[in-house]
Amino acid sequence: MIDRAKCAMIVTEYPTEICKVLSDTFGSGVTRVDATGGYSKRNKSIVYFVINRYQVHRMKERVHEIDSKAYIIMSEVADIFSNNMDKA
Repeated sequence: MIDRAKCAMIVTEYPTEICKVLSDTFGSGVTRVDATGGYSKRNKSIVYFVINRYQVHRMKERVHEIDSKAYIIMSEVADIFSNNMDKA
Protein backbone atom coordinates (compact mmCIF):
# COMPACT_ATOMS: atom_id res chain seq x y z
CA MET A 1 0.00 0.00 0.00
CA ILE A 2 1.29 3.45 -0.89
CA ASP A 3 1.36 5.91 2.03
CA ARG A 4 0.43 9.19 0.43
CA ALA A 5 0.97 12.57 2.01
CA LYS A 6 -1.83 14.88 3.10
CA CYS A 7 -2.26 18.46 2.03
CA ALA A 8 -3.91 20.96 4.35
CA MET A 9 -5.33 24.23 3.08
CA ILE A 10 -6.03 26.38 6.14
CA VAL A 11 -8.17 29.50 5.71
CA THR A 12 -7.40 31.88 8.57
CA GLU A 13 -7.13 35.47 9.73
CA TYR A 14 -3.97 34.56 11.71
CA PRO A 15 -1.56 33.30 9.04
CA THR A 16 1.67 34.56 10.60
CA GLU A 17 1.01 32.75 13.88
CA ILE A 18 -0.15 29.55 12.17
CA CYS A 19 2.82 29.49 9.78
CA LYS A 20 5.20 29.86 12.73
CA VAL A 21 3.62 27.13 14.85
CA LEU A 22 3.46 24.68 11.93
CA SER A 23 7.09 25.33 10.98
CA ASP A 24 8.23 25.03 14.60
CA THR A 25 6.17 21.90 15.32
CA PHE A 26 6.86 19.94 12.15
CA GLY A 27 10.16 21.42 10.95
CA SER A 28 8.95 22.04 7.43
CA GLY A 29 7.98 25.00 5.29
CA VAL A 30 4.55 26.37 4.56
CA THR A 31 3.10 28.45 1.74
CA ARG A 32 0.89 31.44 2.42
CA VAL A 33 -1.54 32.91 -0.12
CA ASP A 34 -3.44 36.13 0.57
CA ALA A 35 -7.21 35.83 0.06
CA THR A 36 -10.48 37.67 0.62
CA GLY A 37 -13.56 36.07 2.15
CA GLY A 38 -16.19 35.59 -0.56
CA TYR A 39 -19.08 36.35 1.78
CA SER A 40 -17.48 38.42 4.52
CA LYS A 41 -15.09 40.36 2.25
CA ARG A 42 -12.58 40.17 5.12
CA ASN A 43 -8.85 39.79 4.56
CA LYS A 44 -7.75 36.20 5.09
CA SER A 45 -4.93 33.92 4.06
CA ILE A 46 -4.70 30.35 2.90
CA VAL A 47 -1.85 28.42 4.48
CA TYR A 48 -0.84 25.42 2.36
CA PHE A 49 0.95 22.68 4.27
CA VAL A 50 1.95 19.08 3.44
CA ILE A 51 2.18 16.46 6.20
CA ASN A 52 1.88 12.70 6.59
CA ARG A 53 -1.29 11.04 7.85
CA TYR A 54 0.10 10.56 11.35
CA GLN A 55 0.55 14.33 11.79
CA VAL A 56 -3.00 15.38 10.84
CA HIS A 57 -4.48 15.31 14.35
CA ARG A 58 -1.61 17.29 15.89
CA MET A 59 -1.75 19.83 13.03
CA LYS A 60 -5.50 20.39 13.62
CA GLU A 61 -4.91 20.87 17.35
CA ARG A 62 -2.12 23.41 16.80
CA VAL A 63 -4.15 25.40 14.25
CA HIS A 64 -7.30 25.52 16.39
CA GLU A 65 -5.30 26.60 19.46
CA ILE A 66 -4.52 29.78 17.51
CA ASP A 67 -7.70 30.18 15.44
CA SER A 68 -10.75 28.23 16.56
CA LYS A 69 -12.60 29.44 13.45
CA ALA A 70 -9.93 28.32 10.96
CA TYR A 71 -11.33 26.37 8.04
CA ILE A 72 -9.17 23.33 7.21
CA ILE A 73 -9.48 21.44 3.93
CA MET A 74 -7.58 18.13 3.72
CA SER A 75 -6.64 16.36 0.49
CA GLU A 76 -4.51 13.39 -0.39
CA VAL A 77 -1.32 14.09 -2.32
CA ALA A 78 0.04 11.42 -4.65
CA ASP A 79 3.39 12.94 -5.62
CA ILE A 80 5.56 15.72 -4.20
CA PHE A 81 8.42 17.23 -6.17
CA SER A 82 10.74 19.62 -4.37
CA ASN A 83 14.39 20.58 -4.22
CA ASN A 84 13.91 21.30 -0.49
CA MET A 85 13.25 17.72 0.60
CA ASP A 86 15.94 15.53 2.16
CA LYS A 87 17.50 13.07 -0.27
CA ALA A 88 17.28 9.39 0.64
